Amino acid sequence: MQVYLYFKVYPKDRPYLKGLVALVWGLDFMHTIMACIANWVNLIEHFGDTSQADHISWSIAVTVALTSTVSSLTEYMSALLALFRLVAALVSTGEMIRLANFQDFVIQYAWVFTMGLGAAVALDVFITFGLSYYLRQSKSGFSSMNEIIDSLVLYTVETGMATCVTTIVSLICWVAMPNNLIFLGLHFTISKLYANSFLATLNSRATLRARSQSSSDRSRDVSLPVLFSNSNRRIITAGRARHDDDPLSTRAMQISVEKTIQREIDGQITNIELNGEPSNADDDGSSDARSIKGGFSSSSGGAI
Repeated sequence: MQVYLYFKVYPKDRPYLKGLVALVWGLDFMHTIMACIANWVNLIEHFGDTSQADHISWSIAVTVALTSTVSSLTEYMSALLALFRLVAALVSTGEMIRLANFQDFVIQYAWVFTMGLGAAVALDVFITFGLSYYLRQSKSGFSSMNEIIDSLVLYTVETGMATCVTTIVSLICWVAMPNNLIFLGLHFTISKLYANSFLATLNSRATLRARSQSSSDRSRDVSLPVLFSNSNRRIITAGRARHDDDPLSTRAMQISVEKTIQREIDGQITNIELNGEPSNADDDGSSDARSIKGGFSSSSGGAI
């Protein structure tokens, strides 16, 4: 879904960024396939075979290298640590395939796998706190820009914390319980977290860009529906502009009222138009002495 949203919302991104997204998605897809193969071998083909409980299938070994590759691509800010982790993961993968036994791998090369997970934790912490520090230093005197920077800091901490905590728990399980595969279940999720954090960060640019462009108008909603295409956005924007500029929405209502009095004096019925002004004495000045019968009627007409 994240990949679909990216190519839907950002069709004009630079080719190298599109290639990086496609590569991360492809590697993560391969990781899913390897995990499915490992589950099939252990749970279907060798179901109930206790002699295979300590066996390392080649697909499990490949997932270690794929996880490290995905994390290195998404955390290229620290090339040295990322390269060190990638080398440790490749060595672990090669030895797992060669030994094909968890117990032998723990005895001989557990330190390599431990260093790889330790480098991953250090990398997550370094990037999270480094980005948070430099973003905080970029604050200016504009409150709208500071709000955007605060959102970026919060998002950086949240995404970095997810991968960091999962890697730390996997490392603890590996060091404390190397003779079971609890650590491996957590290790399977690390690649997914890295890929989704990377893609979610790219997809959040539309909302942040809209917030920065409309910071002067607080009455507008800055959240953009990422599922809409560009043409749909133009339609929505144009519709909103037409609504704001429509003179009918602010035109005042004008009503004119005409009033008449019908009265009967000495058997003679006359109609007097008031035209919104009070009526004084009759033309002949005899209204006070004459009896007035009849009623009051009014008719009104309005124009908008």
